[in-house]
Amino acid sequence: MKLFRRVINPLFAFVAVQLIWVIIVISWISWFMGSHRRLRALAEQYSPDLLQRGWDWLILIEGLLLLGAILAGVYVIFLYWRRQAALYRAQHQFIAQVTHELKSPIASIQLHLETIRRRQPDPEQMDTFLDTMLADTDRLNTLVNNLLSANRLEQRGLKLNLTPCNLSELITNYFRPQQYALPKAGTMALDIAPEIHVRADTDWLKAVFRNLLENALLYSNGPPALKLTLQAEGDQAHLTFADQGRGLEKKELKKVFRMFYRVKSSGETIRGSGLGLFIIRAVILLHRGKVWIESEGLNKGVTVHITLPLISPVKERE
Repeated sequence: MKLFRRVINPLFAFVAVQLIWVIIVISWISWFMGSHRRLRALAEQYSPDLLQRGWDWLILIEGLLLLGAILAGVYVIFLYWRRQAALYRAQHQFIAQVTHELKSPIASIQLHLETIRRRQPDPEQMDTFLDTMLADTDRLNTLVNNLLSANRLEQRGLKLNLTPCNLSELITNYFRPQQYALPKAGTMALDIAPEIHVRADTDWLKAVFRNLLENALLYSNGPPALKLTLQAEGDQAHLTFADQGRGLEKKELKKVFRMFYRVKSSGETIRGSGLGLFIIRAVILLHRGKVWIESEGLNKGVTVHITLPLISPVKERE
């Protein structure tokens, strides 16, 4: 059975088609040239006028074009299969990862609740338990929100409610409270230029901010050191979100925006669903903006760049 599956594997089928195509082309040309020589000899003997028409070469060209079209069709099918196979593998890994992401906080919450019920902890220990359970519920809430967001962004025809907003105030109001909720010894520096206005769907932009922060915390080395800047550059608002975490290799810089894609780290399992950067990119594109990532390499941090079209404050008031 395994041997049969290997034989019908599309990759082997594609290679086989290539070989068959080459054999057919060689056979076709050999047959045509042989027939052409015989027909030419007969034409020279009985009707020399036929030699001037050139219809025989046209038949050869048409045959080669037909074979080329068949090969192109096979190649397109192969590319489609490879893309679908990669998506299937990513979805399979995603299901396994999400299952783990769901079970871990649920098990933690259940354990703490059972401990509270059996032992009646003192107030100080109770506060610790409550903080842990609240963190686990936040983790579940983030995962569910990402699943719902990714599902909506995949639907064609999704339109955002783009309205004028003060991006400077939106970013400050979102990230300022987060400065006091970072892990121990973590820092976040904000360098926000005032009065930068864009058209945006504030709910979706908050989803972008949430995923930026979550990714930076997940891939940090020790206490996170984050820096967020916002400035106007020409007709664009330029937002950068930099960390000093694990960094990325050059080959990963574009792959990380794929749905379900997660950076592999040897000997270590990192939480996450592989949806964060996919959501960020999809939302920014719907805002008619751009997003890209820069990294100098492993353990040298990552900087996420986001640009959005600027509008004037007058248009916002209108």
